[in-house]
Amino acid sequence: MNAIFNLKRFLLLERYKKQETGKHLFWTAGAILGICFLCMMYDINRGGSYYSQQTQASSIWIYMMWFLCIAPCLLEKSITKDSSTLYLLLPASAFEKFLHLWIKYYLMLPICSILMLSVLKGAFSLTGIEYLQHFGDAITFHEIQKDQILTLCLLQGIFFAGCIAFKQKKLLKAFGVFCLGIMLSIGIIGLLSWCVVSGETQGYWMNSIASFPTYNFPISPATEAVVNFCNYAAPVSFIIGIWVSSYFLLKEKQL
Repeated sequence: MNAIFNLKRFLLLERYKKQETGKHLFWTAGAILGICFLCMMYDINRGGSYYSQQTQASSIWIYMMWFLCIAPCLLEKSITKDSSTLYLLLPASAFEKFLHLWIKYYLMLPICSILMLSVLKGAFSLTGIEYLQHFGDAITFHEIQKDQILTLCLLQGIFFAGCIAFKQKKLLKAFGVFCLGIMLSIGIIGLLSWCVVSGETQGYWMNSIASFPTYNFPISPATEAVVNFCNYAAPVSFIIGIWVSSYFLLKEKQL
């Protein structure tokens, strides 16, 4: 067990990586600030009367989610011959290196983003400027919709694995894998709809699958089980599977 995880050794790894982690947190805060600025520019470009009724501030949270999903490939530097040698020689196990990445991208960066957005929301409310107050009031954190869970898990999981699997051009390669994954998912859903749904309701079933669990069309128990799995079990299974795969991929590189 000591060879897999040692608390003292892990804390030393965190201490060694603190400068890099600090940079990533700083860049994350800057990215959130940049998203807010771009949303403001969009509002202002649409005219003064527009932002009094509607503002892009209500969509900042989803832009933040997209950034956090691609952050592993965006922030992790490319692996060169010199940097890979130094990284592999670090006195830490593969599990400790994986845990460092997991904590940073699944805990530290999301917390930093939420805190940054909360600070901006409070600061805008105190400015006394009508537009900024309206913009700050419109910044909200919405619950993720059921039809977004699988896509976000697929996006985050692929980019997290991509920062470990790819040495260079991580963002581009991971995006290519994500597009292939989406195409494969659509193909599987289309095949299942063709196999388990009658021809009369097939097109309607395909057009309405995103509205699950609210539907008003004929559906068999087998089809309902498939849709239930796609909406609930598949995201959990995928994200856990990608974590396990990423760990063993990192362990293989370590060896």
